[in-house]
Amino acid sequence: MKRFIAFLIGFLLVGAFIPAPASAAEAAAGVRLKTSFGWCKTACEIRIRVTNNSRHHIDWVGGTCRLKVNGRYVGKGTIYIGPIKRGRSRSSTCNIVDSRLKAAWYDYENGVADFDTYATTRAVYHYRYRR
Repeated sequence: MKRFIAFLIGFLLVGAFIPAPASAAEAAAGVRLKTSFGWCKTACEIRIRVTNNSRHHIDWVGGTCRLKVNGRYVGKGTIYIGPIKRGRSRSSTCNIVDSRLKAAWYDYENGVADFDTYATTRAVYHYRYRR
């Protein structure tokens, strides 16, 4: 029982010395995503550029991208960008390959439908704090 209490007290003391994470408002203001399109036919390439405007380094950036054509969901892909130092930016591509995308492109080529693309990207990032 004494060992458990000592472990619990040690755990609580270590938690008191770890700096508090950045607030959600600072994190949202610190990272900016910019999306642009590459080529689209049977596969779509979405270019993503992430800029770190915060005062902290980012250890890891990754996420997902979703593509809609003519208001219909046609596929999603994953993004891995990696670490970003403060004040810097990195870019990556998100490739979407799906049979629904292929069908939408063939409808566009045959003149049945338009090919209005709309992409949403969502990035998840993890900060590294330096003292």
